[in-house]
Amino acid sequence: MASPPQSLTTLLARLAASGTDFLLVGGLAAVAQGAPLATIDVDVVHRRDADNVTRLLAFLESVDARYRGRPSGQVLRPTREALLGEGHQLLITDLGPLDVLGAIEGGRDYPSLLPDSVTVTVEGKPVRVVRLETLAELKRGALDAKGQLTFAILDEMVRKKLVR
Repeated sequence: MASPPQSLTTLLARLAASGTDFLLVGGLAAVAQGAPLATIDVDVVHRRDADNVTRLLAFLESVDARYRGRPSGQVLRPTREALLGEGHQLLITDLGPLDVLGAIEGGRDYPSLLPDSVTVTVEGKPVRVVRLETLAELKRGALDAKGQLTFAILDEMVRKKLVR
């Protein structure tokens, strides 16, 4: 894996060690496969069943996860109900930002993305990562400048078969 901020790789390795079923998506997933991108957070799509959400909640508590963007003094923690849904939980932890996503573009959730994933090692822990080709396809319709640039980079890597 390339060199994102140490706290992000530690966050990811600790999540992997928690026994939670998840797939790494977003910028860090691309970086893990050699993409020349910068990222400031960890984005994951988790399996949304009761047992997995229990493990995820325990992990989130261990890293003091709370919602980002709250007014000073208003701490809001993720709930079981929120994590069982399709929505996006945009969190900050003691190790950095973590986006816990029930589903991403096109309603793609853990079961539908799992066949499009590969395993990488992060700090000695195996982590399932959505394949670069799939990440590029998900970004294909991006309307924002960052998304369009990310698509161009990923698409170029896929076309030139620069994928590891």
